[in-house]
Amino acid sequence: MNKTDYFEFAEKFMADMLELSRKKNSDYTQGDDPFGNFIAVEILGIKTEHGFLTRMMDKMKRISTFVNAGELQVKEESVTDTLQDLANYAILFAGYLQSKKIKAEVRRQTEFLRDYENSRR
Repeated sequence: MNKTDYFEFAEKFMADMLELSRKKNSDYTQGDDPFGNFIAVEILGIKTEHGFLTRMMDKMKRISTFVNAGELQVKEESVTDTLQDLANYAILFAGYLQSKKIKAEVRRQTEFLRDYENSRR
């Protein structure tokens, strides 16, 4: 595989990942929150971030099994499927962290404006 072949492969791989992410997000979440199923672990006293890491570690363990054994027992999910799931989890996690950062900044600005308004009274 040369660079051109690689980038064509990567483009298709990522397009397939995006389509898979859309479908799974529709299946696993309700409403407009793409992270809803990850946040749901907080009901169990688990931090959302740990929920992401747990799902990612499950995929890493499956990939490790493939690397060590050379095959997977569950044939309905290929190693490529597992790699796409792992990449999608990483992207979802990055999106979740960005969303948290934005919400914290909005909260900070709201508190600043409220304090400012209160100081003018």
